[in-house]
Amino acid sequence: MQLLFLVIKRVELVDEIMIALAQAGVRGGTSIDSVGMAKSISGAKNLATIGLLSSILKGVDPAQKGKTVFVVVDDEQVQSAIAAIKSVTGELSQPNAGVLFTVPISYAEGIN
Repeated sequence: MQLLFLVIKRVELVDEIMIALAQAGVRGGTSIDSVGMAKSISGAKNLATIGLLSSILKGVDPAQKGKTVFVVVDDEQVQSAIAAIKSVTGELSQPNAGVLFTVPISYAEGIN
């Protein structure tokens, strides 16, 4: 089993992503509000740090909140779940398009 994470700022796509995942046979996903690094540091007091991080995070709107979607999938479902997500989001290789990754699950309870 794998835990698939999608971090995305285009929150208007989340419902459509969940529908695409369900159509791909994925059962039970969760979506939570999330805040990126730019938002978290926007109130920092250290001006040198803000300058450095601003140059690194160029083009990121610090006021924008996002969503983190996570779903548990069988190893055989990983590629179809990724394809379902990309059918909605498009390629995630573009700047600020989103982040998608999986983590192996070594133990789980309550998952049917």
